[in-house]
Amino acid sequence: MFSTAAERFRAWTSAEVDGGGVRRFRIAFASIWLSYDVCDFLFKGTASCLALGITTPHTLRLGALQLALIAVEAGLLYGRRARLCAFSAFVLRAAEAYWFFPLNDFYYFSVVALILSQCRLEPGAPESAWSRDTLLLQMAWIYFSTALLKTSRVWLSGGHLFVRHAYLLASRGWPYPAPYRALVSTLTGNAILASLGVLGEFTMAALLVLRGPRRATVALCVALHGFAALTLNVWFFGASVVAQVVLLSAPDAPNTP
Repeated sequence: MFSTAAERFRAWTSAEVDGGGVRRFRIAFASIWLSYDVCDFLFKGTASCLALGITTPHTLRLGALQLALIAVEAGLLYGRRARLCAFSAFVLRAAEAYWFFPLNDFYYFSVVALILSQCRLEPGAPESAWSRDTLLLQMAWIYFSTALLKTSRVWLSGGHLFVRHAYLLASRGWPYPAPYRALVSTLTGNAILASLGVLGEFTMAALLVLRGPRRATVALCVALHGFAALTLNVWFFGASVVAQVVLLSAPDAPNTP
């Protein structure tokens, strides 16, 4: 039994797939996060979130780190020495999360960049099945663990979403349509949305693990993250996840043993 499992594992790690999904995702991933870091550097997004007492040396170190991220993301987008650029991006983003801002989006970026640094990213080269599968399973785990954490009474009560909606309305004047504004002005409305979100994330995890119908998987992914972008102001992470699901669950990526 153990030998059979080992043989299947070896077959999986040596299998190759056509389609170029991982390379296309590398381009999309680099484009999205390069745009993020350019905006973050120019408009001082991360810097403004730090404590007001941040010292000048720390500010300079953050700026230098952001410029380095921009450089390696440009290299990852261009494709020359892409694996080195991906590994450098992993190190730099992990440092940003550790030193400055422990944001979940940054941890997601670090894991993806580390996986990409081990993939075949050269144009024209066959892709390894394990790299595509690992990136999809990573997303399945994120959906599952996030949904599991949200099964708490605090989340399902709608209180978290109620505060988030109220903040965007009060501080940003978020242009919610009148019916939606009426819905999220109550705890009951937010509780309904919170429950639907948990159900959607559990469903996404199952679809990715079981290789469910691509159209259903992509439609649900776009719906979840499109909703989060338009109503909760979550843009770059959502765009990256949509690219990951759409490009790696392509029809020309056959199931592996």
